[in-house]
Amino acid sequence: MFKKFAITLFILSFAPVAFCADEVQESILNTEATVNQEIMPDTAKIRFSVENSGLNIADLKNKNDNIVSNAMNAIKDILGQNEQIKTTSFNVRNVYSQKDKVSIFQKYEVTNGFEVKLKDLEKISKVINLAMEHGVKNVLNVSFAVENNENICNQMMGEAVKIAKNRAQYLSSAAGANLDKIKTINPYCSLSGQNVAQKAKLYSNRAMGTLEDSVSFDAIQPGTINARASVNMSYYLK
Repeated sequence: MFKKFAITLFILSFAPVAFCADEVQESILNTEATVNQEIMPDTAKIRFSVENSGLNIADLKNKNDNIVSNAMNAIKDILGQNEQIKTTSFNVRNVYSQKDKVSIFQKYEVTNGFEVKLKDLEKISKVINLAMEHGVKNVLNVSFAVENNENICNQMMGEAVKIAKNRAQYLSSAAGANLDKIKTINPYCSLSGQNVAQKAKLYSNRAMGTLEDSVSFDAIQPGTINARASVNMSYYLK
């Protein structure tokens, strides 16, 4: 009975020593790296809208639908296999005026929107001109992007990891330490597309014949996409 009690005392007195050993802090080294690249876009999206106002919603809807349908059919004829056109929005808005702090109904405003996605960027001007020829008065914007950006991000993040690792190796060697296993790794990647906003009034005037035919939209050319990948890594040191 005495021996059992002595052994128990020994175990209890040893536990605090093991606990203190676990509190030893490990040395950590943090590094980061960023890779930037300019990439040519491979996709363009053109957003159009058709807007008419009046007092009869049904008539306005029919008018818009006819314009959009004719324009979309004309554009479909020149689209390639990987290009597409789709309806994006339909909206009816009540327009009021204010008189003596009283809202007075004036008219309805009906808007139809559609979008064209192009892989052949040389068709941008042709698509815009076709839409205007069929009564579309508003081009909201033209945006450019890289459709399959996953491969680009993976490649750039891989390069950033290599740079961060080389920096960690250099810094640890300069400090007289060696790298151990990776503790954390946090990657980030973004592709910032170009967005070419266009003034609707210019297209509206051209569509209604108040601008000369010499006005050209061939100047809408894609710029580059700004791609940025970065990584933050931390290593244990030994």
